[in-house]
Amino acid sequence: MSDRGPLSERALARTYESTSYTDAYETVEEYRRVMSYASRHPNKGSTSIASTFDLPRGRVRPWIEHVSVPDPVRAIETAREYGWLEADLDSPTFTALNTLVANVFSGGSISTAHYAPTFALNHHGEHSHVVDALESSNIEFDVIERDGRADEARPATDGTILGRTLAVLGAPVGPKAEQRLELPSYLSDAPEPVRERFVHSYLKNRAVEHNQKDTLTIQEERNRDYLESLCELIDSVVDERVVLGERHIVISADAARSLGTVR
Repeated sequence: MSDRGPLSERALARTYESTSYTDAYETVEEYRRVMSYASRHPNKGSTSIASTFDLPRGRVRPWIEHVSVPDPVRAIETAREYGWLEADLDSPTFTALNTLVANVFSGGSISTAHYAPTFALNHHGEHSHVVDALESSNIEFDVIERDGRADEARPATDGTILGRTLAVLGAPVGPKAEQRLELPSYLSDAPEPVRERFVHSYLKNRAVEHNQKDTLTIQEERNRDYLESLCELIDSVVDERVVLGERHIVISADAARSLGTVR
């Protein structure tokens, strides 16, 4: 199947490890071949079908009896049901995903072990833009209160598939401080509204405001080329001054006002 948007089912499948193949997408192709054959030969049992494809019967039987499907297949089917695989860059569905990717970079995380995403809520709390993005994605989620720290939104259903989807789109997996970060590749050729949405979401979490002036700063302990790319991205969606310092990005008052990020 072809995917119109920046998310491909092949890339999503490859976030899984396969015990049978070096490429987990081969499991998807194998499953589809077996299920297509079984639908065309309803009188054949699992032993016969397994023999036809030279596969272990123990692998084939749960498939044709609809007891289980491979994890990569389930992820692809789920992502397609949510509309993520078909989402164009200018679609509302991708707008939500783009917002969530920005929030992983600026105020969230994706666990290394299970790809479970969490999103820290900014000063707007449950009125935060990340909550709107989760609702637009039709993802059920819980808000977790944390003493002395920002509350978090955590998907309650299909969270790991959402996490894998965001990872394929370019969101970092694991502790960001330990990585050499890069912005998502889709941003380089994305329409301005997509880039602006990413920037706006990022600044809502990371921008530091100052008393008696509208200038904003972003203080990040990140690799230099990432900071340069982030500065260039912000600069691409405003006509006003954005400057990269040693460890921070300064967004002029006019630029901040043009983005509508000043409270």
